[in-house]
Amino acid sequence: MKSYKIEFVSHNQPVMIGRFMLIFSRRRVEVTNFSFKKLDDQDGLFTIEFNAEEWAAENLLKQMNKQIDIFEARLIG
Repeated sequence: MKSYKIEFVSHNQPVMIGRFMLIFSRRRVEVTNFSFKKLDDQDGLFTIEFNAEEWAAENLLKQMNKQIDIFEARLIG
């Protein structure tokens, strides 16, 4: 397994954190760090660090991009 990071821009709403973390828990992926940075009044930059195989990390990125409220997502790792 390797350490990966997904960064994405989305609406700044409390319910979003739970929704994104649910994607990781359903796939039984261990999240090692989670952070949020406010970009403006409506949007924020979410960063989720996790350990996974390369194929699993790419699948998670695809799943995150399918979410309606995500404007831009990228995988670092």
